[in-house]
Amino acid sequence: MKRKILACVLACATLFLGMGYAYWTDSLQLETTATTGELEVKFVDLALYGQYAGADNETGWAIVDGIAPNGYTVDWFFQRGSDGTANYNIIADPEDLQAYQNRIWGYTHTTFGAMLVNPADIGVTIDDYGPTTKGSNKISINMNKIYPGFAQVYQADIVNTGTIAAKLADIEFDVTEYANQATKDMIGVSMEILREYAGNNPQEGHVPVFHTNNLAAADKFTLGGVEFIRLSALENLMSGPDAPSLVNEEIYVLPDNCRMDLYIGIAMDPDKAGNYTSGWTGALSGKDDAVTENRAVKFDVEFLFDQFNLDKPANGDNNHLGS
Repeated sequence: MKRKILACVLACATLFLGMGYAYWTDSLQLETTATTGELEVKFVDLALYGQYAGADNETGWAIVDGIAPNGYTVDWFFQRGSDGTANYNIIADPEDLQAYQNRIWGYTHTTFGAMLVNPADIGVTIDDYGPTTKGSNKISINMNKIYPGFAQVYQADIVNTGTIAAKLADIEFDVTEYANQATKDMIGVSMEILREYAGNNPQEGHVPVFHTNNLAAADKFTLGGVEFIRLSALENLMSGPDAPSLVNEEIYVLPDNCRMDLYIGIAMDPDKAGNYTSGWTGALSGKDDAVTENRAVKFDVEFLFDQFNLDKPANGDNNHLGS
């Protein structure tokens, strides 16, 4: 009998030795999906300057040609094209283009044109742009038989069809063809943007694309109240060590249904002082006009955009991630 009791105790002891404690348990799971955005800017709405009466406070002139009575085309001489569903895809109403040819008849054979290169649907609707609006990464402008004292302004909208803000990082400028140095000296460029952001955005308003305050007087000329930088000066400055300081790097294009107008002015120096031409009859300089007559110049301007954010925190470290 004693033996049986002992065996039972040993069996129970063995059973308890194999048991442990139980704990309450739970878990948390993090499931992550990441998608990438898009950096995409386009030219749209290419036109002759001053087509929106009152909309952008556009006043002044579209062409300075020296023809009476004003010597320039009055405000809103060129109106927006009216070709049905593609209003933003031609530079002006054909009737207005013909009216300008009538204006200059008997004075000059000057012609001009501009177009978006290989335009395609932008794929999104931005503000009042319709689904048929065409966009492009490139604009082609041609001006033929211009003369000293002639200037013209084109305008195009830059829109952000991507998902993040784009920042102007740099501009590449290249005179690809030219007849001689005097031709590069006489032709000038002016570029400015008008921000169309709604509300009290601090970047709203007219902003120059190039900083011109530090340019020498010889690097620029004024026509129609607008300051133009000579092609020769731009070529030298953009290829030198001071190139970054010439470009306004505080230009952003936001992806929130906003846009900005780019104004492109191209002019030929009146040159009454006779630096490149014979000047004017009151003070002939003796220069040979043949140097700049019947000549050609071709130049390319490329806007380079980066995404808006910096590559690291301002203090240069990531220590806050471990604090």
